Amino acid sequence: MPAIVATLACAAVLLLFAGPAVAADFPAIEIETTSNATLDGVLRAALNVPELERAAEGGAAKDWQAAVEAERHRLEALMRGQGYLEARVEMPDAGPGAGAPAKVQLKPVIGPLFRVGMVEVDGLDSVATDAVRDDVSRQMMEAVGKPARGDLLATLEDEVLWRLRTASHPFVRVADRVLLPMPGQALATVRIVVEPGASARFGAVSYSGLVGLKEEELNRLQPFKQGDPYDPEALDSFRVALLAHPSVKNVRLRLPDAVDANGQLQLRAELEEEQLRADGAAGSYRTGLVAAVSAIAALAIRQVSVASLRPGRSRWPLWLEVVPVLLLAAAFYLIAQRMLLLAFPG
Repeated sequence: MPAIVATLACAAVLLLFAGPAVAADFPAIEIETTSNATLDGVLRAALNVPELERAAEGGAAKDWQAAVEAERHRLEALMRGQGYLEARVEMPDAGPGAGAPAKVQLKPVIGPLFRVGMVEVDGLDSVATDAVRDDVSRQMMEAVGKPARGDLLATLEDEVLWRLRTASHPFVRVADRVLLPMPGQALATVRIVVEPGASARFGAVSYSGLVGLKEEELNRLQPFKQGDPYDPEALDSFRVALLAHPSVKNVRLRLPDAVDANGQLQLRAELEEEQLRADGAAGSYRTGLVAAVSAIAALAIRQVSVASLRPGRSRWPLWLEVVPVLLLAAAFYLIAQRMLLLAFPG
């Protein structure tokens, strides 16, 4: 028994000393603070500690410099995406063959915050109209003076793409985006290069998934005609109109990958219809049958009681004349509709 206790004690002592030694093989990463508290919070939240810990656990302690260097470059890219285009992250140099230190202190040097000084959009001259170019220019001017952040640049790209799509260019794409600092000042030029693609017009619409609906009925919902210039807003309106149809459960409009030889987009609408279950149809049929029997009974009572009218009256009040007729009409309509649904289930 004393031998077992002594063995356990020795093991505990070895673990006590071996644990810190193993943990020290991969250094702890810390980031110094900057003059911008908001940016400090972003950097601390973005520090990829779990990835660094996985690298240490995976036996990559000997490659700690490569892992920390990759993290340093990632943090630099993050700072530049916040508008600090000259930002860098410094880290201490380790001599050749030096072991891993216990801690590596990363020092962010943020530099000035750059703002948008000018926005250039290339690729519009040969395709866009003057009105579209002026619209794009006005939208780009709204970005001047704002921090040259990545989210602002992404918004500018989206604005350009949307305006060219509404100008009948559904396949427009951004080919390149460059952010160029202006010499001697904390301003940058944003240069966006677009490839508008072919101009398009609406073609015919084909449907799939139809059960009870007819193409002629759905074509009447189209807010455009074949040959009209492509407009994404008109396409969205068509989708909304289809979904508003009481017999349509879901719809997906698919665009082709390119225009045809006539410059048209042959659209495809994939529909899922609302199907009435047989038990629901039978229940409505019974409801209509009850309504019909009630109306017939009311008419019969009326005919029998006409003879009992007091002298000077030959008919009932007008509303008693109209109600049975309306009941009969509604009942016969319901019965006919539900019998058709039962005969031809979806």
